[in-house]
Amino acid sequence: MILHSKPWVTESDLSYYKRVLDSLMLAQGEETKAFEKALSRWYGIDDGGVAVASGAAAILLALVALEIQPGDEVVLPTYVCHTVLEAVLTSGATPVCCDVGPQWVVTPDTMSPWITNRTKALIVPHMYGIFAPVASFRVFGIPVIEDCAQAVAGCGQQRLEGDIAIFSFNPTKCLATGEGGMAISADPSLVAIMRAYRDGTVEAPAPRLFSPLSNLAAGLGLSQLARYEEALARRALLAQIYRQRLAPLIPDCLPDLSADRTMWFRFPLWIAGGLDACQELFARRGVHIRKGVDYLLHRLMKLSDREYPAAVRHFQETVSLPLYPALTDAEHTHCADAAEEIFSQGILFLC
Repeated sequence: MILHSKPWVTESDLSYYKRVLDSLMLAQGEETKAFEKALSRWYGIDDGGVAVASGAAAILLALVALEIQPGDEVVLPTYVCHTVLEAVLTSGATPVCCDVGPQWVVTPDTMSPWITNRTKALIVPHMYGIFAPVASFRVFGIPVIEDCAQAVAGCGQQRLEGDIAIFSFNPTKCLATGEGGMAISADPSLVAIMRAYRDGTVEAPAPRLFSPLSNLAAGLGLSQLARYEEALARRALLAQIYRQRLAPLIPDCLPDLSADRTMWFRFPLWIAGGLDACQELFARRGVHIRKGVDYLLHRLMKLSDREYPAAVRHFQETVSLPLYPALTDAEHTHCADAAEEIFSQGILFLC
């Protein structure tokens, strides 16, 4: 079975990992600091990174730095990973779900109806590698947390537009360190708050987040970042092949995305009947496909579908094909052959 996603680990990763092991300095330390600097400089920020053990912990750091208090409202899209919701709940804030736009990412128009005088932060995720228009959310005058868990562009190609950007490094993300995350800000005062909340201070004991990123994980992150441009090129090539082969069959099922709007973290399609209509057909051909997200957050909160029509449609119809740098040419050809054979039935799958 060709997996839907898996990390890309090479000999250079293993060599870097062994070098850290040989140093015997395994806990959070100099490698962690180097990874923080390297990723923040990737976005033109000199030293704005704070590494932690998960993406959810990075969101919590951001909420603390923005002084979000219990009872404050944080608006986030219903169509995103459920750990984002869990991080907001952990902070004590009240999550408020909004709908998303026609291509999976949240927009100012879909978020605006949910903003009140109790709203103290907005979470704007990039989805499937598709970049959300983060700068346009500045119109609300509310702090923005930019969720980059599913979209890391090439060096210098994207600016971080949020007050704080968060990243996740679990095995299926753009950079895989096993587990891990990072919060990055261009505001030194926010960075200082986040570092103090992660590391604590002996002189003035206070609540803190015990969530370090080890030198081992950071070393793997540094190794992956060093060849990340190669990973991006591989993703773009695989996506181009998919598009060339599937556009003649299901043109209306493919999102219309220019090269500057996505880094092809996933290859999503809209398929009538969604995963239920074609999962078994792909499985018979040895290909694992998935839904876009596992849950809609508003449903987890026992809210009606009525206010979230776009997200419900995406949830029902989105199918994600395998696309990742570790996918070999032979595996990708097999996936494309299977998709071409299945979708040649045309009308059965057109949304």
